[in-house]
Amino acid sequence: MKFGFLKNLIAAGAIIGVAWSSAQAQQGVSDNEIVIGAHTALSGPAAIWGVDSTKLARLMFEEVNAKGGIHGRKIRYIVEDTQYQVPLAVKAVNKLLNRDKIFAMHLALGTGHNNAVFKRQFAKNVPSLFPLTGAVSMGLPFHKLKFQSLSTYRAQTRAGIRYFNKVKGHKRICTFAQDTDYGQEIIDAVDAEVAASDLELIAATKHKSTETEFVGSMTKLKNANCDLIVFGTIIGDAIRGYSTARKLGITADIVANVASSDRVVAAAKNNATEGFYVATSSRAIYRDTDPTPQQLDLIERFNKRYGKDPGGAIIYAHMQTKLLLKALEDAGRDLTVDSFVAAMENIKDFDDGIGTPLHSYSSTSHVGTDGVLLDVVKGGKFVPVADNIHKM
Repeated sequence: MKFGFLKNLIAAGAIIGVAWSSAQAQQGVSDNEIVIGAHTALSGPAAIWGVDSTKLARLMFEEVNAKGGIHGRKIRYIVEDTQYQVPLAVKAVNKLLNRDKIFAMHLALGTGHNNAVFKRQFAKNVPSLFPLTGAVSMGLPFHKLKFQSLSTYRAQTRAGIRYFNKVKGHKRICTFAQDTDYGQEIIDAVDAEVAASDLELIAATKHKSTETEFVGSMTKLKNANCDLIVFGTIIGDAIRGYSTARKLGITADIVANVASSDRVVAAAKNNATEGFYVATSSRAIYRDTDPTPQQLDLIERFNKRYGKDPGGAIIYAHMQTKLLLKALEDAGRDLTVDSFVAAMENIKDFDDGIGTPLHSYSSTSHVGTDGVLLDVVKGGKFVPVADNIHKM
């Protein structure tokens, strides 16, 4: 009798031990917490993206936590500043993976920065969720742990060139791009579109991401007599490059991508960016341009929390954080990387409510959308020009 009781007690203890061990096995998940990380630019040339995107994500996490979290777990968001420098991104990721032991990386900024850490990140079985870059490598080649949101720089750049070719007849193409992994992404996209059409690439310039003087580059492009100049820029070099081009008398149309679509660019002093086009993946929202009720609600919530309206980084944070929260909810209480990935792959035609193109994922594609829109700066704001130009 005693032997049987002891045997049952040991068996019960073994079951409890297995359950406890299983619950503890998933990095970044405890009984009452999910740890999410980010390496981004809170200072440096891309800080305007890093600061507001992580602020919006933090706001959305705080709102969920105030309601009890996800299946009883609160989200803790740890953000490390890289100053937009790849070596600092590597250092930050080492901390997030090994000291903070995060469950997933969310809204990590920079093409080269993400590419530099993927190997060690995936070795720890930590998903990459919606990096702040439209680089093709964020979603391809396919990897179980890579999830991309918004269309790629390649899709945006090629769609922008096709639009100006078909609508305005532009054939003489020039490029003005950063000498970075990001800039190379734009150059490669231009080369691909030129090779697939009757266009001609007649001049190209490269510059460091920290450069502020572009008279030499723009003089070269002016002498080339371009029809269309494709920018591979972010914020500061977009404003200075565009204003320099116009001051030098360049009349060619100029188009960039989502990385240059921040509201700061449109609101540059003295209307310096008037007429600047962006082939983008989601549109800026403004309080004074008839926002939808959902857009206005988001503006008000952000303003209440941080004392200002959100900038263009809302493009890179709202849809993405909604997707993360949905997948965490759908994965259930027994959260693991495998259950999270399965939940992500079941998301179809997801609508974030503020006008971002619908997103879908599957077991064979972790690239959420290929949608591209075209906007132009008028009166200090980005205003719509055309929808779905990727279908041209």
